[in-house]
Amino acid sequence: MIAASGLQSAATRIAYIDAFATARGNAFTATADNPSAIFYNGAGLTQIEGTQIHGNLFTVSLNYSSKSNSAKDYLDDKWQAVPSLFVSHHIANSPLTVGFGVYSPFGLGAKWSSGADIVLDPRVPYEADLVYSKYHVVVAWKATNELSLSSGLSYDYTDIQVKSNALEYEGNDNTLGFSIAALWQPSPQHSFGLNYQAKTEVSYDGTSTIVNIGKYKSKSDLTYPESIIFGYSYRPNQKWNIELNVDWTNWDRVDDLVIEGLPSVLGAAPSYELKWNSSFIWELGATHYLKDGWIISAGYTFIENSVPEKTLLPIVPDSDRHAFSIGFGRDHGQMYWQVTCQYIYGIDRKIGNNVYESVNGDYELDSYGAAFSVGYQF
Repeated sequence: MIAASGLQSAATRIAYIDAFATARGNAFTATADNPSAIFYNGAGLTQIEGTQIHGNLFTVSLNYSSKSNSAKDYLDDKWQAVPSLFVSHHIANSPLTVGFGVYSPFGLGAKWSSGADIVLDPRVPYEADLVYSKYHVVVAWKATNELSLSSGLSYDYTDIQVKSNALEYEGNDNTLGFSIAALWQPSPQHSFGLNYQAKTEVSYDGTSTIVNIGKYKSKSDLTYPESIIFGYSYRPNQKWNIELNVDWTNWDRVDDLVIEGLPSVLGAAPSYELKWNSSFIWELGATHYLKDGWIISAGYTFIENSVPEKTLLPIVPDSDRHAFSIGFGRDHGQMYWQVTCQYIYGIDRKIGNNVYESVNGDYELDSYGAAFSVGYQF
């Protein structure tokens, strides 16, 4: 199982997986030419010859703070890691390529300092851990010389922990998901990609611990939203690849998190009002191919916030954000590697009418990320 404790996209979605794609501002849907295409655009697998194995490690440190009238509080900024692994195999003398990937499309690890105002408020969660691991099988079909299509099926495992100073809840569940994708390359200069990841619905079975009262079997339902990504890649010559992506996530699926199964003497089941909004991620990237297999890439991403001011919880550091990245790597033939650095600046956000008064304040985010990938072709 992969432990996902990263937060780099709108709300809790992890959009950054592959180091090469990350260096390009995640604009990779219309390129998708390594096995991480299983995540970015499964149809891209038809571009890969033989058998390839491809591993990634994305790490991030969140510098998130809240300033209220009483004090300035900080989120734990320890480095968190999101690993992934992909394998692809082209079936000889066939238009089919198959792939398998293990990665985390959602994840959250957040813990506020012990002196934060929200820690003292028993209604507000100050610590959360979300693990969401996807085991994804994809079959890609080269329908024509210009058009490739793919479909995939995944087994998803997830567990969640949420903690306030009055209530601790943890639960887990598993479910199935699917994906479909297309890659159209009408000419060597132009490529278009489309990737759809379906929503999944989970029912967490677990335990709630009420401080100084006891433990109870509990459950909660949550929907993880679908996403649609469209990409266009322009390649004026063999030395350049410039791509623009538009990435939409249907966060309207996320309404309230209600914890059921607690004793009736406590009144209504505890719930966290979420009511998130659908949002876009805009991704622009460029790669320059140098001599002797060397490559250098740079990218920019704009990430729209998804969490309304009224229902923002500090365990989800959400705001409009600008992401900048740069990376380099080398293709040695059978083996290749990539190293990437990233900086994300969150536009300062002032919260003044939250349902919890202790959450009101000024929020700032500076995030630093690094990624590494290596691949080998058999």
